[in-house]
Amino acid sequence: MSAHAYIQYAALPQSLIDSSTQHVDSVTKAKVIALDGCPFCGQIDVLSDGPIQIEFPWPRARELRHALDDWMNYHGINYTVVM
Repeated sequence: MSAHAYIQYAALPQSLIDSSTQHVDSVTKAKVIALDGCPFCGQIDVLSDGPIQIEFPWPRARELRHALDDWMNYHGINYTVVM
């Protein structure tokens, strides 16, 4: 996967934040978040100008890519894909 999808933490519905699970990856030391129903875990990054964003892998496999897209659309979350 060479592309990534980015969302703003502030764009998450409160119900998803409340039910999320977060931990620090023991190998990369990255802060990871798992959100209910989301097919992938995301990496939490604090940008230099302040906002918090979540980075998800953007799969090449159509079925996985559509699953992530469908989940974000279902929850009304806007996202950007960067290759």
